[in-house]
Amino acid sequence: MKKTVSVLLTLALLFGLVLALPSAPARAESTPEQELTEVFQNLNAVDSMRMDLDIVLDLSIVMSMGGQTIINMPLNVALKLGMEYQKEPYAMRGQMQMHMSYMGKTEDNQSLMYSEKDGDAVISYSSDDDGATWTKKQSEKASFSMDDMSAVIGSAKEIQKIGTESVDGHDMDVYTAIVDGQYLQKAMNAAGSDNPLSGIVGETGSEDGSNGLGDFEVTIYVDKETKLPVRFSIDLTSMMKDLMDAALKASMDMSEMEGMEVSVDIPTALIDCNLSQFNSVPPIEIPAAAKAAVPAAA
Repeated sequence: MKKTVSVLLTLALLFGLVLALPSAPARAESTPEQELTEVFQNLNAVDSMRMDLDIVLDLSIVMSMGGQTIINMPLNVALKLGMEYQKEPYAMRGQMQMHMSYMGKTEDNQSLMYSEKDGDAVISYSSDDDGATWTKKQSEKASFSMDDMSAVIGSAKEIQKIGTESVDGHDMDVYTAIVDGQYLQKAMNAAGSDNPLSGIVGETGSEDGSNGLGDFEVTIYVDKETKLPVRFSIDLTSMMKDLMDAALKASMDMSEMEGMEVSVDIPTALIDCNLSQFNSVPPIEIPAAAKAAVPAAA
């Protein structure tokens, strides 16, 4: 269960970093591709912003043998992640709240997180008890780098401008784009073997090099006045189904559980991302207690 949640959180953080990728220079013609290029150039130029992510996952796993159900395990996850970011000096602060229910049990977790740079190193701080105690980690780079992620944004295709909508009194241009799952696998693998998603997708490859991951669609809302993206919606239902099916198949192949049948139903796997407070995030300061924490063992 924790690995499934980690996969969704990884995808969320991945998505947030994709937003900050620099774009190629815009051409003169006003195609949907070039309109979005300008939008991402504007986003890349902001000094600070806030990102709010809402993740919803509903799934059930049924195991049966000889036509008789042995395990029927539903899982429902609702995760909220609020992050504030400033470019110079680099700093991030965030708060995550997660509600999970499975097999009649419920679990609620809340985490605080900060990060900053010390020279070329990235220092991350996290607390699961509202700041009473802190965990401190240092790495040579963040879990994902923009270089690692460039293939993901570069794989966007079938970009369309589908219309306009009014959201909270602001006129929005609405676009859709398709991202190829194979580029997501390459980016996850580049992020390192300790990445929870890379471990799962690494088990799904076949001899012909295909990975079984399908395309996923992103819907992008752009404020017509500021030319900045303010909302992204991603439907990962199909991709999560492919991931879980492949992971379970690999697990069953190794477990010698002959005759066992496993099915996965994933009616919902959605990520909504809202961006706000462009160039207006208050200065981010790392709590003294977090800075004083003893670094975790490598």
